[in-house]
Amino acid sequence: MTQATERPATGLECYLYYSTGTYATPVLVQITRAINVSYSISMTEADQRSRSSTWAKGRMTHKELEITFTYRKKMGTDTVFDELQAAALAGTVYEYFILDGIKTTSGIQGIRAFCQISSFSNTQDLASSEEVEFSLKPTYFEESNVEIDPIWYEVS
Repeated sequence: MTQATERPATGLECYLYYSTGTYATPVLVQITRAINVSYSISMTEADQRSRSSTWAKGRMTHKELEITFTYRKKMGTDTVFDELQAAALAGTVYEYFILDGIKTTSGIQGIRAFCQISSFSNTQDLASSEEVEFSLKPTYFEESNVEIDPIWYEVS
């Protein structure tokens, strides 16, 4: 799929991956049947109110990240779903990439974070495909004795 640079990207042109490699050498596996991928970044707030002012004041402190996506499950062999479900049940940590284009295209960007699946729920509507909603949250991860935080990632 060709990607013009002077127009908004569509969800179809965005990609979700998990890595089976290391941080230094990621091996990205595309989650092709993901639909409705989203992430939210918010801040926690330290209360800074005092009697010196009638205004409630605060200061933003830690960043919080939540990633959600719906996965359209298929009948038969579905190795990606099997891996995601096993990771959810075992608490396995994977690195996830939510990118606005193909992983090999220079300038593509998005979130890169080591996460655990915090919840998954299955929907089997009568008139629709079976879908599983996954929620992911960053978790502590280190490689070579260095803690790795989520980052805004850009393909160079």
